[in-house]
Amino acid sequence: MNNFTQSRAFKIILFFIAGIVLLMAGFSLGEYVGFHKASFAYQNGNNFYRAFGPDASHGMSQFSDAHGVVGKVVSITLPTITVEDRDNTERTVTINDKTIIRYMRNTLTPNDIKEGSYIVAIGDPNTQSSQTAAVLIRILPPPPAVSSQTAQ
Repeated sequence: MNNFTQSRAFKIILFFIAGIVLLMAGFSLGEYVGFHKASFAYQNGNNFYRAFGPDASHGMSQFSDAHGVVGKVVSITLPTITVEDRDNTERTVTINDKTIIRYMRNTLTPNDIKEGSYIVAIGDPNTQSSQTAAVLIRILPPPPAVSSQTAQ
């Protein structure tokens, strides 16, 4: 037996078995990582739909507006903007010189906000929550038009 463990054939068989074990460990590790990546992606998708709902085509469907307003601008009398939210409730947003206004990556001025624009205004509500002092306003692209085929 001592001669066999010292032989070249034994060493080749031992390296072959070690190689198979390492290969199987590598495949197992890949399967483990892949499973957890897929699980994370699945949960991330569920969280998206739980937060925004299945009709997230414009992104306004399920926003929580505890510290902001989401909707269509119905009137502008600077420094206040009146926004109609998803419940057809008019909310007032106030802006000041520190309010950041953005459309995509561009920084805009208050004069760039137009009636009919869709915005997300994030800020601090006053004590009665009737007005929101905006810290950031994002102008959204207009929602896609609903065609007669899509409405069916």
